[in-house]
Amino acid sequence: MVCIDTDILIDFLKQKEYAVKKIKELKDINNFLATTSVNSFELFRGVIKSENIDSIKPLNVLFSSLKIYNFNLSSSKKAAEILENLKSKGELLDLADIMIASIAITNDEPLLTNNINHFKRIPELKLQSL
Repeated sequence: MVCIDTDILIDFLKQKEYAVKKIKELKDINNFLATTSVNSFELFRGVIKSENIDSIKPLNVLFSSLKIYNFNLSSSKKAAEILENLKSKGELLDLADIMIASIAITNDEPLLTNNINHFKRIPELKLQSL
């Protein structure tokens, strides 16, 4: 299985060919795909901020077809470790991205993202791109 990042989900919702094709391929291989509760937060926040309430229904449909990994005790501990490690190197990363990475790591899933340069500072995180 693979954990899908927000950027890929946005492109999938926008019906961008590369994202639709990749997600279909992965679903055929894995039977089901995953994302995190933090990614769902980012997408719902974007829709609510844009006041495009009609976009909530497609999000609900999308999330009903995905396994949602939650930010829990073990991922919160991992996130704290990642944050402190990055801070000790003087490298900053958005807290939401640290949470997403920690969830993927603690569930032993690779993260499918186009933000490879962004996430590569987290050595434990397995990354896939399109």
